[in-house]
Amino acid sequence: RVKDFLESFNLDSLAMVGTLEQNGSLWALVRDPNGGIHRVTLNNYIGKNPGKITAASPTQISLVEIVGDGLGGWVQRPRTIKLSEKE
Repeated sequence: RVKDFLESFNLDSLAMVGTLEQNGSLWALVRDPNGGIHRVTLNNYIGKNPGKITAASPTQISLVEIVGDGLGGWVQRPRTIKLSEKE
């Protein structure tokens, strides 16, 4: 598969800044470290450890990253990105 743009950033450098609904689908809005805003939804990937979005709500994004286990194998690691506080 072709990598999504937000896979070029560390997950910790991305921030959820809002949501929008379009054609009955919920999209989460994510800010990259350069200030760009991107919309993501279920099954999109974000972060350098391929993090597949498994759920999105108005307050958080849930995803599962695939990371090395240090023994030559791989393990799935659940992560969440919560909606950022207003600045």
